[in-house]
Amino acid sequence: MTGLHTIASQPAEPEHGPASGQCCSPGVAEFAVTPARVKGRIRGRAVAALTTTWSRNRWTLMDQALVSAMNFLTTAALARMLGVYWFGIYSVLYIVLQYLNTLQLAVVVNPMMSLAPQLNQHEERSFLRGMAGFQYLFSLACCLAVAAYMLAGRATIIPARFRVPAALPFLLTVFCFQLQDWYRRFCYVRERTRTAFWNDVISYVGQIAILVLLWATGRMALSPAYYAIAVTSFAAFLVGYLSTELRTTAGEIRRAAQRSWPVGRGLLVTSQFQWLGSQGIYLIIAGITGVASASGIRAVIALMGPVNVLYQLLDNVIPVRAARIYAAADSGALLVYLRQAGWKLAVLVGIPMLAVSLFARPILVLVFGRAYGAFASLVAWEAAYLLLGLVYRGLLYYNRTLGTMLTLARSAIVVAALSVPLCFVLTKAYGVSGGMAALVAGQLLNVALPLSAAFTKYPLGSSCT
Repeated sequence: MTGLHTIASQPAEPEHGPASGQCCSPGVAEFAVTPARVKGRIRGRAVAALTTTWSRNRWTLMDQALVSAMNFLTTAALARMLGVYWFGIYSVLYIVLQYLNTLQLAVVVNPMMSLAPQLNQHEERSFLRGMAGFQYLFSLACCLAVAAYMLAGRATIIPARFRVPAALPFLLTVFCFQLQDWYRRFCYVRERTRTAFWNDVISYVGQIAILVLLWATGRMALSPAYYAIAVTSFAAFLVGYLSTELRTTAGEIRRAAQRSWPVGRGLLVTSQFQWLGSQGIYLIIAGITGVASASGIRAVIALMGPVNVLYQLLDNVIPVRAARIYAAADSGALLVYLRQAGWKLAVLVGIPMLAVSLFARPILVLVFGRAYGAFASLVAWEAAYLLLGLVYRGLLYYNRTLGTMLTLARSAIVVAALSVPLCFVLTKAYGVSGGMAALVAGQLLNVALPLSAAFTKYPLGSSCT
Protein backbone atom coordinates (compact mmCIF):
# COMPACT_ATOMS: atom_id res chain seq x y z
CA MET A 1 0.00 0.00 0.00
CA THR A 2 2.87 2.39 0.74
CA GLY A 3 4.26 2.01 -2.77
CA LEU A 4 0.85 2.59 -4.38
CA HIS A 5 0.23 5.68 -2.17
CA THR A 6 3.64 7.07 -3.14
CA ILE A 7 2.92 6.66 -6.84
CA ALA A 8 -0.47 8.32 -6.51
CA SER A 9 1.00 11.29 -4.66
CA GLN A 10 3.76 12.06 -7.20
CA PRO A 11 3.29 15.04 -9.53
CA ALA A 12 2.72 14.17 -13.16
CA GLU A 13 5.88 13.88 -15.27
CA PRO A 14 6.24 15.94 -18.41
CA GLU A 15 5.45 14.00 -21.58
CA HIS A 16 9.13 13.95 -22.49
CA GLY A 17 10.02 12.20 -19.15
CA PRO A 18 11.99 13.30 -16.11
CA ALA A 19 14.53 16.03 -16.34
CA SER A 20 18.03 15.15 -17.34
CA GLY A 21 19.96 13.59 -14.51
CA GLN A 22 16.83 13.14 -12.37
CA CYS A 23 16.22 9.61 -11.15
CA CYS A 24 12.84 7.89 -10.92
CA SER A 25 11.09 8.25 -7.59
CA PRO A 26 11.46 5.42 -5.05
CA GLY A 27 7.83 4.39 -5.56
CA VAL A 28 8.20 4.03 -9.32
CA ALA A 29 11.51 2.21 -8.98
CA GLU A 30 9.87 -0.26 -6.63
CA PHE A 31 7.44 -1.36 -9.34
CA ALA A 32 9.65 -0.84 -12.38
CA VAL A 33 9.83 -3.77 -14.84
CA THR A 34 13.45 -4.74 -15.34
CA PRO A 35 14.97 -7.74 -17.16
CA ALA A 36 16.17 -9.15 -13.84
CA ARG A 37 12.67 -8.98 -12.35
CA VAL A 38 11.11 -10.54 -15.47
CA LYS A 39 13.58 -13.43 -15.29
CA GLY A 40 12.92 -13.81 -11.59
CA ARG A 41 9.17 -13.99 -12.13
CA ILE A 42 9.53 -16.52 -14.94
CA ARG A 43 11.89 -18.60 -12.81
CA GLY A 44 9.53 -18.41 -9.87
CA ARG A 45 6.55 -19.48 -11.94
CA ALA A 46 8.52 -22.36 -13.48
CA VAL A 47 9.62 -23.58 -10.05
CA ALA A 48 6.06 -23.28 -8.77
CA ALA A 49 4.72 -25.24 -11.75
CA LEU A 50 7.31 -27.98 -11.29
CA THR A 51 6.60 -28.13 -7.55
CA THR A 52 2.86 -28.43 -8.18
CA THR A 53 3.38 -31.08 -10.85
CA TRP A 54 5.67 -33.08 -8.57
CA SER A 55 3.35 -32.88 -5.57
CA ARG A 56 0.36 -34.03 -7.61
CA ASN A 57 2.09 -36.70 -9.68
CA ARG A 58 5.17 -37.75 -7.72
CA TRP A 59 4.09 -41.40 -7.33
CA THR A 60 3.07 -41.61 -10.97
CA LEU A 61 6.39 -40.14 -12.12
CA MET A 62 8.34 -42.38 -9.76
CA ASP A 63 6.41 -45.41 -11.01
CA GLN A 64 7.12 -44.70 -14.65
CA ALA A 65 10.78 -43.97 -13.89
CA LEU A 66 10.99 -47.31 -12.10
CA VAL A 67 9.36 -49.24 -14.95
CA SER A 68 11.57 -47.49 -17.51
CA ALA A 69 14.78 -48.23 -15.60
CA MET A 70 13.90 -51.86 -14.90
CA ASN A 71 12.79 -52.57 -18.48
CA PHE A 72 16.00 -51.03 -19.78
CA LEU A 73 18.16 -53.05 -17.38
CA THR A 74 16.26 -56.25 -18.13
CA THR A 75 16.66 -55.84 -21.88
CA ALA A 76 20.35 -54.93 -21.63
CA ALA A 77 21.02 -57.85 -19.29
CA LEU A 78 19.20 -60.40 -21.46
CA ALA A 79 20.91 -59.10 -24.62
CA ARG A 80 24.29 -59.86 -23.07
CA MET A 81 23.31 -63.04 -21.20
CA LEU A 82 21.42 -64.83 -24.00
CA GLY A 83 23.48 -63.73 -27.00
CA VAL A 84 22.23 -62.36 -30.30
CA TYR A 85 20.48 -65.53 -31.51
CA TRP A 86 18.54 -66.48 -28.36
CA PHE A 87 17.84 -62.87 -27.52
CA GLY A 88 16.34 -62.62 -31.00
CA ILE A 89 13.97 -65.52 -30.23
CA TYR A 90 13.16 -63.93 -26.87
CA SER A 91 12.41 -60.67 -28.69
CA VAL A 92 10.07 -62.32 -31.20
CA LEU A 93 8.14 -64.01 -28.38
CA TYR A 94 8.05 -60.68 -26.56
CA ILE A 95 6.44 -59.10 -29.63
CA VAL A 96 3.77 -61.81 -29.39
CA LEU A 97 3.36 -60.95 -25.70
CA GLN A 98 2.92 -57.30 -26.63
CA TYR A 99 0.42 -58.22 -29.32
CA LEU A 100 -1.71 -60.05 -26.75
CA ASN A 101 -1.31 -57.01 -24.53
CA THR A 102 -2.77 -54.81 -27.29
CA LEU A 103 -5.81 -57.09 -27.32
CA GLN A 104 -6.09 -56.72 -23.56
CA LEU A 105 -5.78 -52.94 -23.78
CA ALA A 106 -8.42 -52.70 -26.49
CA VAL A 107 -11.00 -55.06 -25.01
CA VAL A 108 -10.52 -54.62 -21.26
CA VAL A 109 -8.16 -51.89 -20.04
CA ASN A 110 -8.85 -48.88 -22.25
CA PRO A 111 -12.65 -49.11 -22.04
CA MET A 112 -12.28 -49.44 -18.26
CA MET A 113 -10.10 -46.33 -18.00
CA SER A 114 -12.39 -44.26 -20.22
CA LEU A 115 -15.75 -45.36 -18.80
CA ALA A 116 -15.09 -45.77 -15.07
CA PRO A 117 -14.36 -42.05 -14.35
CA GLN A 118 -17.72 -41.12 -15.91
CA LEU A 119 -19.72 -43.30 -13.48
CA ASN A 120 -20.93 -42.51 -9.98
CA GLN A 121 -19.12 -44.09 -7.04
CA HIS A 122 -21.40 -47.11 -6.63
CA GLU A 123 -21.55 -47.88 -10.35
CA GLU A 124 -17.79 -47.45 -10.67
CA ARG A 125 -17.00 -50.00 -7.96
CA SER A 126 -19.35 -52.59 -9.41
CA PHE A 127 -18.04 -51.91 -12.92
CA LEU A 128 -14.40 -52.30 -11.85
CA ARG A 129 -15.11 -55.58 -10.06
CA GLY A 130 -16.81 -56.83 -13.18
CA MET A 131 -13.87 -55.77 -15.33
CA ALA A 132 -11.56 -57.71 -13.01
CA GLY A 133 -13.48 -60.90 -13.72
CA PHE A 134 -13.59 -60.04 -17.40
CA GLN A 135 -9.79 -59.73 -17.33
CA TYR A 136 -9.36 -63.18 -15.75
CA LEU A 137 -11.45 -64.80 -18.47
CA PHE A 138 -9.77 -62.83 -21.23
CA SER A 139 -6.25 -63.79 -20.09
CA LEU A 140 -7.25 -67.43 -19.89
CA ALA A 141 -8.62 -67.28 -23.44
CA CYS A 142 -5.34 -65.75 -24.67
CA CYS A 143 -3.33 -68.54 -23.07
CA LEU A 144 -5.51 -71.24 -24.61
CA ALA A 145 -5.18 -69.65 -28.05
CA VAL A 146 -1.38 -69.39 -27.80
CA ALA A 147 -1.12 -72.97 -26.48
CA ALA A 148 -3.12 -74.29 -29.42
CA TYR A 149 -0.91 -72.34 -31.83
CA MET A 150 2.37 -73.50 -30.30
CA LEU A 151 1.36 -77.14 -29.87
CA ALA A 152 0.18 -77.25 -33.47
CA GLY A 153 3.78 -76.66 -34.49
CA ARG A 154 3.20 -73.17 -35.89
CA ALA A 155 5.90 -71.50 -33.77
CA THR A 156 8.61 -72.43 -36.27
CA ILE A 157 10.94 -69.64 -35.17
CA ILE A 158 11.74 -71.71 -32.06
CA PRO A 159 13.85 -74.83 -32.73
CA ALA A 160 11.64 -77.94 -32.53
CA ARG A 161 13.35 -79.44 -29.46
CA PHE A 162 12.74 -76.22 -27.47
CA ARG A 163 9.09 -75.57 -28.42
CA VAL A 164 7.41 -77.62 -25.69
CA PRO A 165 9.85 -76.59 -22.90
CA ALA A 166 9.38 -72.93 -23.88
CA ALA A 167 5.57 -73.16 -24.14
CA LEU A 168 4.75 -73.43 -20.41
CA PRO A 169 6.84 -70.49 -19.14
CA PHE A 170 5.65 -68.30 -22.00
CA LEU A 171 1.98 -69.15 -21.37
CA LEU A 172 2.40 -68.43 -17.67
CA THR A 173 4.03 -65.12 -18.58
CA VAL A 174 1.10 -64.18 -20.81
CA PHE A 175 -1.42 -64.86 -18.04
CA CYS A 176 0.50 -63.30 -15.15
CA PHE A 177 1.80 -60.30 -17.09
CA GLN A 178 -1.72 -59.35 -18.16
CA LEU A 179 -3.10 -59.67 -14.63
CA GLN A 180 -0.40 -57.45 -13.14
CA ASP A 181 -0.74 -54.91 -15.95
CA TRP A 182 -4.51 -54.77 -15.40
CA TYR A 183 -4.06 -54.23 -11.67
CA ARG A 184 -1.69 -51.29 -12.14
CA ARG A 185 -4.18 -49.67 -14.53
CA PHE A 186 -6.92 -50.31 -11.97
CA CYS A 187 -4.80 -48.39 -9.45
CA TYR A 188 -4.57 -45.44 -11.83
CA VAL A 189 -8.33 -45.40 -12.35
CA ARG A 190 -8.81 -45.37 -8.57
CA GLU A 191 -6.01 -42.76 -8.32
CA ARG A 192 -3.96 -45.03 -6.04
CA THR A 193 -0.65 -44.17 -7.65
CA ARG A 194 1.36 -44.98 -4.54
CA THR A 195 -0.05 -48.52 -4.55
CA ALA A 196 0.79 -48.86 -8.25
CA PHE A 197 4.39 -47.85 -7.54
CA TRP A 198 4.98 -50.42 -4.81
CA ASN A 199 3.23 -53.10 -6.86
CA ASP A 200 5.62 -52.42 -9.74
CA VAL A 201 8.55 -52.60 -7.32
CA ILE A 202 7.55 -56.18 -6.54
CA SER A 203 7.17 -57.07 -10.20
CA TYR A 204 10.03 -55.29 -11.94
CA VAL A 205 12.72 -55.15 -9.25
CA GLY A 206 11.97 -58.76 -8.37
CA GLN A 207 12.28 -59.67 -12.03
CA ILE A 208 15.75 -58.19 -12.47
CA ALA A 209 16.87 -59.75 -9.16
CA ILE A 210 15.87 -63.24 -10.32
CA LEU A 211 17.56 -62.74 -13.71
CA VAL A 212 20.80 -61.72 -12.03
CA LEU A 213 20.56 -64.77 -9.77
CA LEU A 214 20.04 -67.05 -12.76
CA TRP A 215 23.03 -65.53 -14.52
CA ALA A 216 25.22 -65.82 -11.42
CA THR A 217 24.36 -69.52 -11.02
CA GLY A 218 24.84 -70.28 -14.73
CA ARG A 219 21.19 -71.17 -15.34
CA MET A 220 20.20 -68.33 -17.64
CA ALA A 221 18.30 -69.49 -20.74
CA LEU A 222 15.13 -68.64 -22.65
CA SER A 223 12.69 -70.61 -20.46
CA PRO A 224 14.04 -69.41 -17.08
CA ALA A 225 13.90 -65.82 -18.34
CA TYR A 226 10.17 -66.11 -18.98
CA TYR A 227 9.63 -67.97 -15.72
CA ALA A 228 11.19 -64.99 -13.94
CA ILE A 229 8.72 -62.58 -15.58
CA ALA A 230 5.77 -64.87 -14.80
CA VAL A 231 6.64 -65.43 -11.14
CA THR A 232 7.27 -61.79 -10.29
CA SER A 233 4.20 -60.57 -12.21
CA PHE A 234 1.95 -63.03 -10.39
CA ALA A 235 3.48 -62.18 -7.01
CA ALA A 236 2.73 -58.48 -7.59
CA PHE A 237 -0.83 -59.18 -8.72
CA LEU A 238 -1.47 -61.49 -5.76
CA VAL A 239 -0.34 -58.83 -3.30
CA GLY A 240 -2.68 -56.34 -4.97
CA TYR A 241 -5.57 -58.80 -5.08
CA LEU A 242 -5.30 -59.63 -1.39
CA SER A 243 -5.22 -55.95 -0.43
CA THR A 244 -8.12 -54.85 -2.65
CA GLU A 245 -11.75 -55.88 -2.92
CA LEU A 246 -11.72 -57.49 -6.36
CA ARG A 247 -14.06 -60.44 -5.80
CA THR A 248 -16.69 -60.35 -8.48
CA THR A 249 -19.85 -62.14 -9.57
CA ALA A 250 -21.03 -63.51 -12.89
CA GLY A 251 -23.64 -60.76 -13.06
CA GLU A 252 -21.05 -58.00 -12.57
CA ILE A 253 -18.82 -59.55 -15.22
CA ARG A 254 -21.70 -59.72 -17.69
CA ARG A 255 -22.81 -56.13 -17.05
CA ALA A 256 -19.26 -54.79 -17.25
CA ALA A 257 -18.63 -56.63 -20.53
CA GLN A 258 -21.89 -55.31 -21.99
CA ARG A 259 -21.04 -51.74 -20.96
CA SER A 260 -17.45 -51.83 -22.22
CA TRP A 261 -17.89 -53.80 -25.43
CA PRO A 262 -19.25 -50.96 -27.63
CA VAL A 263 -16.04 -49.03 -26.89
CA GLY A 264 -13.80 -52.10 -26.92
CA ARG A 265 -15.16 -53.28 -30.26
CA GLY A 266 -13.99 -50.15 -32.05
CA LEU A 267 -10.69 -50.19 -30.21
CA LEU A 268 -10.17 -53.86 -31.09
CA VAL A 269 -10.60 -53.30 -34.81
CA THR A 270 -8.38 -50.23 -34.71
CA SER A 271 -5.69 -51.90 -32.59
CA GLN A 272 -5.45 -54.92 -34.90
CA PHE A 273 -4.74 -52.90 -37.99
CA GLN A 274 -2.61 -50.48 -35.99
CA TRP A 275 -0.56 -53.38 -34.65
CA LEU A 276 -0.22 -54.90 -38.10
CA GLY A 277 1.10 -51.61 -39.43
CA SER A 278 3.51 -51.14 -36.49
CA GLN A 279 4.62 -54.11 -34.39
CA GLY A 280 3.67 -56.45 -37.22
CA ILE A 281 6.28 -54.68 -39.34
CA TYR A 282 8.95 -55.81 -36.87
CA LEU A 283 7.91 -59.44 -37.35
CA ILE A 284 7.98 -59.06 -41.12
CA ILE A 285 11.48 -57.60 -40.94
CA ALA A 286 12.65 -60.45 -38.70
CA GLY A 287 11.06 -63.02 -41.00
CA ILE A 288 12.83 -61.64 -44.07
CA THR A 289 16.23 -60.67 -42.63
CA GLY A 290 16.60 -63.21 -39.81
CA VAL A 291 16.38 -63.50 -36.03
CA ALA A 292 19.45 -61.30 -35.51
CA SER A 293 17.46 -58.35 -36.81
CA ALA A 294 14.86 -58.95 -34.10
CA SER A 295 17.69 -58.64 -31.54
CA GLY A 296 18.82 -55.32 -33.00
CA ILE A 297 15.30 -53.92 -33.20
CA ARG A 298 14.61 -54.94 -29.62
CA ALA A 299 17.84 -53.23 -28.49
CA VAL A 300 16.85 -50.04 -30.33
CA ILE A 301 13.37 -50.11 -28.77
CA ALA A 302 14.95 -50.56 -25.35
CA LEU A 303 17.24 -47.61 -26.00
CA MET A 304 14.12 -45.51 -26.51
CA GLY A 305 12.57 -47.13 -23.46
CA PRO A 306 12.12 -43.91 -21.45
CA VAL A 307 9.99 -42.47 -24.25
CA ASN A 308 7.86 -45.60 -24.42
CA VAL A 309 7.36 -45.54 -20.67
CA LEU A 310 6.43 -41.85 -20.83
CA TYR A 311 3.78 -42.83 -23.36
CA GLN A 312 2.56 -45.49 -20.93
CA LEU A 313 2.34 -42.74 -18.32
CA LEU A 314 0.16 -40.78 -20.74
CA ASP A 315 -2.01 -43.87 -21.26
CA ASN A 316 -2.48 -44.12 -17.50
CA VAL A 317 -3.14 -40.43 -16.79
CA ILE A 318 -4.50 -38.56 -19.80
CA PRO A 319 -7.51 -40.80 -20.64
CA VAL A 320 -8.80 -40.45 -17.08
CA ARG A 321 -8.37 -36.66 -17.06
CA ALA A 322 -9.76 -36.39 -20.58
CA ALA A 323 -12.87 -38.31 -19.54
CA ARG A 324 -13.40 -36.02 -16.56
CA ILE A 325 -12.92 -32.87 -18.67
CA TYR A 326 -15.36 -34.13 -21.28
CA ALA A 327 -17.92 -35.09 -18.62
CA ALA A 328 -17.64 -31.62 -17.03
CA ALA A 329 -17.48 -29.55 -20.24
CA ASP A 330 -17.57 -30.56 -23.91
CA SER A 331 -15.47 -31.88 -26.78
CA GLY A 332 -14.01 -28.42 -27.42
CA ALA A 333 -12.52 -28.22 -23.92
CA LEU A 334 -11.20 -31.75 -24.37
CA LEU A 335 -9.42 -30.82 -27.60
CA VAL A 336 -7.88 -27.70 -26.04
CA TYR A 337 -6.49 -29.83 -23.21
CA LEU A 338 -5.02 -32.41 -25.59
CA ARG A 339 -3.46 -29.74 -27.83
CA GLN A 340 -1.76 -27.98 -24.94
CA ALA A 341 -0.44 -31.24 -23.51
CA GLY A 342 0.74 -32.36 -26.96
CA TRP A 343 2.94 -29.32 -27.66
CA LYS A 344 4.64 -29.56 -24.27
CA LEU A 345 5.27 -33.29 -24.64
CA ALA A 346 6.65 -32.87 -28.18
CA VAL A 347 9.41 -30.62 -26.84
CA LEU A 348 9.99 -32.90 -23.85
CA VAL A 349 10.62 -36.02 -25.95
CA GLY A 350 11.98 -34.46 -29.14
CA ILE A 351 15.22 -33.04 -27.76
CA PRO A 352 16.40 -36.23 -25.95
CA MET A 353 15.55 -38.39 -28.96
CA LEU A 354 17.61 -36.14 -31.22
CA ALA A 355 20.58 -36.46 -28.87
CA VAL A 356 20.30 -40.26 -28.68
CA SER A 357 20.03 -40.50 -32.48
CA LEU A 358 23.26 -38.53 -32.94
CA PHE A 359 25.24 -40.78 -30.58
CA ALA A 360 23.43 -44.05 -31.27
CA ARG A 361 26.39 -46.28 -32.16
CA PRO A 362 28.57 -45.71 -29.07
CA ILE A 363 25.53 -45.96 -26.81
CA LEU A 364 24.41 -49.27 -28.33
CA VAL A 365 27.91 -50.73 -28.07
CA LEU A 366 28.33 -49.57 -24.48
CA VAL A 367 24.97 -50.86 -23.25
CA PHE A 368 24.27 -53.99 -25.29
CA GLY A 369 27.63 -55.04 -26.71
CA ARG A 370 29.75 -54.61 -29.83
CA ALA A 371 27.47 -56.74 -32.03
CA TYR A 372 24.61 -54.26 -31.62
CA GLY A 373 26.54 -51.26 -32.98
CA ALA A 374 25.59 -52.35 -36.50
CA PHE A 375 21.98 -51.37 -35.80
CA ALA A 376 22.75 -47.70 -34.99
CA SER A 377 21.04 -46.44 -38.16
CA LEU A 378 17.73 -47.80 -36.90
CA VAL A 379 17.64 -45.42 -33.95
CA ALA A 380 16.73 -42.37 -36.06
CA TRP A 381 13.90 -44.29 -37.72
CA GLU A 382 12.58 -45.41 -34.34
CA ALA A 383 12.80 -41.83 -33.01
CA ALA A 384 10.74 -40.52 -35.94
CA TYR A 385 8.21 -43.31 -35.42
CA LEU A 386 7.85 -42.49 -31.72
CA LEU A 387 7.48 -38.75 -32.29
CA LEU A 388 4.67 -39.39 -34.76
CA GLY A 389 3.24 -41.82 -32.22
CA LEU A 390 2.82 -38.96 -29.76
CA VAL A 391 0.50 -37.19 -32.18
CA TYR A 392 -1.39 -40.40 -32.79
CA ARG A 393 -1.91 -40.87 -29.06
CA GLY A 394 -3.57 -37.49 -28.79
CA LEU A 395 -5.96 -38.46 -31.59
CA LEU A 396 -6.60 -41.79 -29.89
CA TYR A 397 -7.46 -40.18 -26.54
CA TYR A 398 -9.79 -37.71 -28.23
CA ASN A 399 -11.74 -40.25 -30.26
CA ARG A 400 -11.79 -42.81 -27.47
CA THR A 401 -13.28 -40.33 -25.01
CA LEU A 402 -15.97 -39.34 -27.48
CA GLY A 403 -16.58 -42.95 -28.51
CA THR A 404 -15.87 -42.11 -32.17
CA MET A 405 -13.33 -44.78 -33.00
CA LEU A 406 -14.55 -45.27 -36.57
CA THR A 407 -12.21 -42.54 -37.86
CA LEU A 408 -9.16 -44.26 -36.41
CA ALA A 409 -10.39 -47.67 -37.54
CA ARG A 410 -10.64 -46.47 -41.13
CA SER A 411 -7.18 -44.92 -41.10
CA ALA A 412 -5.68 -48.03 -39.49
CA ILE A 413 -7.11 -50.22 -42.26
CA VAL A 414 -5.68 -47.94 -44.94
CA VAL A 415 -2.29 -47.81 -43.24
CA ALA A 416 -2.06 -51.59 -42.85
CA ALA A 417 -3.09 -52.12 -46.46
CA LEU A 418 -0.30 -49.83 -47.67
CA SER A 419 2.53 -50.22 -45.15
CA VAL A 420 2.65 -54.05 -45.05
CA PRO A 421 3.26 -54.50 -48.81
CA LEU A 422 5.65 -51.53 -48.70
CA CYS A 423 7.56 -53.24 -45.89
CA PHE A 424 8.01 -56.42 -47.95
CA VAL A 425 9.30 -54.42 -50.91
CA LEU A 426 11.65 -52.12 -48.98
CA THR A 427 12.98 -54.82 -46.65
CA LYS A 428 13.91 -57.09 -49.55
CA ALA A 429 15.53 -54.16 -51.34
CA TYR A 430 17.27 -52.35 -48.46
CA GLY A 431 17.24 -54.74 -45.50
CA VAL A 432 16.29 -53.68 -41.98
CA SER A 433 16.55 -49.96 -42.74
CA GLY A 434 14.04 -50.31 -45.57
CA GLY A 435 11.59 -52.05 -43.26
CA MET A 436 11.94 -49.29 -40.68
CA ALA A 437 11.35 -46.69 -43.39
CA ALA A 438 8.08 -48.45 -44.22
CA LEU A 439 7.18 -48.36 -40.54
CA VAL A 440 7.67 -44.58 -40.37
CA ALA A 441 5.79 -44.02 -43.63
CA GLY A 442 2.85 -45.97 -42.26
CA GLN A 443 2.87 -44.02 -39.01
CA LEU A 444 2.95 -40.73 -40.90
CA LEU A 445 -0.14 -41.76 -42.82
CA ASN A 446 -1.71 -43.09 -39.64
CA VAL A 447 -1.45 -39.60 -38.16
CA ALA A 448 -2.30 -37.58 -41.26
CA LEU A 449 -5.70 -39.14 -41.97
CA PRO A 450 -7.42 -38.66 -38.57
CA LEU A 451 -5.55 -35.40 -37.94
CA SER A 452 -7.00 -33.87 -41.10
CA ALA A 453 -10.47 -34.92 -39.92
CA ALA A 454 -9.89 -33.33 -36.50
CA PHE A 455 -8.62 -30.06 -38.00
CA THR A 456 -11.60 -29.94 -40.35
CA LYS A 457 -13.91 -29.92 -37.32
CA TYR A 458 -11.70 -27.74 -35.09
CA PRO A 459 -9.22 -25.58 -37.07
CA LEU A 460 -5.88 -24.98 -35.39
CA GLY A 461 -6.67 -21.36 -34.51
CA SER A 462 -10.22 -21.96 -33.27
CA SER A 463 -11.25 -21.63 -29.66
CA CYS A 464 -13.08 -24.96 -29.73
CA THR A 465 -16.02 -23.52 -27.88
